[in-house]
Amino acid sequence: MKDLKFLSICGLVTYSLIMLNEPIFLKSLGSSPIAPTEVKQVAQQVELEGFSKVESDFWDSIKEIDGKSQATAQATEVPIKPEPQIQKKPETTIPTPSVTSPPIKQAEPAKRFLLLGDSIMSFLGVAFENDVKKSDYGLESIKVFYKISTGLNRIDFYDWYSRTRELIQQNNPDVMVVIFGGNDDQNILDANKKLYAELTPEWEKAYEERVERYAKLLDEYPVKKVYWIGHPISNVSRYNKFFPIFNRIYQKVSAVHPKIEFVDYWNTFAVNGKFSPIAADSTGRKARVRYNDGLHPTEHGAKIMIEILKKRMIDEGVLKPKPKPATPPKK
Repeated sequence: MKDLKFLSICGLVTYSLIMLNEPIFLKSLGSSPIAPTEVKQVAQQVELEGFSKVESDFWDSIKEIDGKSQATAQATEVPIKPEPQIQKKPETTIPTPSVTSPPIKQAEPAKRFLLLGDSIMSFLGVAFENDVKKSDYGLESIKVFYKISTGLNRIDFYDWYSRTRELIQQNNPDVMVVIFGGNDDQNILDANKKLYAELTPEWEKAYEERVERYAKLLDEYPVKKVYWIGHPISNVSRYNKFFPIFNRIYQKVSAVHPKIEFVDYWNTFAVNGKFSPIAADSTGRKARVRYNDGLHPTEHGAKIMIEILKKRMIDEGVLKPKPKPATPPKK
């Protein structure tokens, strides 16, 4: 009887601790090698959902750094040369087309994928790995790299140019998926170290120069295809001032770099041109698509975005599903 009473007390204490700190319990359980796949995915999502607050708190303290500190950091920036393992493609002059170039059909399906970007990629990366199983498509690797509170604006804080070179050298991807812009809604320094206020024509030109520089970097390497992810409409008015500009720049730059393809998601979370908080995935299941921060997609929203991307990859020959084993006839 005493043993039963003792076990009951232990059970109640354990249950109380779990309820008081459920996220930590889930993450701890998710890291266990014996945890079911569903539990691991839930634990992973709990961790990702913390990025929104971390990122917001971070930029509250750093976005107001004045132009002098940015200029000092960029003036001392030393270009990092890529390692010699992968031979670069010779530079060629690409004529500027009057319209967006049509997608290029891949001769062979890709084997190695590299997904990178700001914290939005943390959500898209999980969705991609869940929806594009390596065993289903005969893939060698899917690598996801993201850095919260970064982008192509504040390269004094985090240099995506040199980091991208390193990641390409390390992973030798056939196909890349990139997303930026989540933290680029702030004043910018142009190539001459002159500071421009956000949303001005000069600011827009300076940001386009950053994007063009990144696109030229990608052209140096034998990556076959790059999908540049656009931003869906937001539930926060501030982002809806910036995202259309970013999307327009990404699309414009992609049009003159044949291996880069802009993926337009603007209306993915919209109904009649206005943000819709609920949307259905390919199975018809409806759920919320964005968190209240207006930046990050929910697990459901990321799933919808990746379903669109996966279909495009299959249509373009980038992904090719492996034939399913024939079902033996019933006796």
